[in-house]
Amino acid sequence: MSAAKTRTRLKGAAREELASTLAKGYANASVRQLAVRHGLSFGLTQTLLREGGAEIRPKGTTQVPGQPWPPKDPHRKPSRMTEGRLVLIFDVCDRYEAGATIRDLVVSHGLPFGTVQQLLRDGGAEMRPPHVLPPHKARWNLPPWPSSH
Repeated sequence: MSAAKTRTRLKGAAREELASTLAKGYANASVRQLAVRHGLSFGLTQTLLREGGAEIRPKGTTQVPGQPWPPKDPHRKPSRMTEGRLVLIFDVCDRYEAGATIRDLVVSHGLPFGTVQQLLRDGGAEMRPPHVLPPHKARWNLPPWPSSH
């Protein structure tokens, strides 16, 4: 039989010192990295981080070393604004405001539907409600249905 590893319980000053060390290291490493580095379980590492005063980041989040936590703008990274993208935004917005539908723009530019929508949002175009065609695209220009009063 092999002897099972036993760990002595961390108490007092040693526990406080380890908690402080982990909290300092948490700025540039994940909980899992710290656990492996110090030979601790994931749960104990989290407990010691809390005792050391660290704010545990939510699961699945990434943090770039040197960046403050929590991030100022947690939303997705904005698209890179290149000159070509700007020209495309202006062209798509001008054609949309002149009456083209999003589907027309998808076909003419060979872009996915969602990309065209994002370009229109980036250009500040006022979006038409879905399934509402501009007057020149409507099949029949009929007056509104009379009310039944």
